[in-house]
Amino acid sequence: MEVSGGQLCARARFWASLRIDGELSELEGALLEAHLARCADCRAVADGFGGAAALLRSTAQEPLSAPVPVSARRSPRRLLATVSVAALLLLGIVAGGVVRGEVFQRTASKPRIVAVVANVETPDQLRRLRRTTLLNTRKLPRDISGEPV
Repeated sequence: MEVSGGQLCARARFWASLRIDGELSELEGALLEAHLARCADCRAVADGFGGAAALLRSTAQEPLSAPVPVSARRSPRRLLATVSVAALLLLGIVAGGVVRGEVFQRTASKPRIVAVVANVETPDQLRRLRRTTLLNTRKLPRDISGEPV
């Protein structure tokens, strides 16, 4: 069966599927019926959905007598590969913790400036304070013309 139509037909076919499952709202049902009245292709698809659902629902279910065993063969190579990957992961975690601890100890002794607290009266004074703080902490190039010194 060929699929034809555009977005409206795709939406109508989706709604036809929902209607079979009983999940279609009244508004969507009304829109679907209006579309099916105009579109013969979608009407045929919706009838096909309904026929397939009726056929599936009418067949008797076969009871499952016992669980179906599934055998999974375990190879020694796979076990070795799994253990190797786990060992490498553990080694990476330990090495990362050692390096991170070393970096943390280096940076913990160095003080960091978090904020500048000042008593200012106006926003202009605050802007000047920010500007001077930034100029004092950032290194400026000697020659800003772009020529190498």
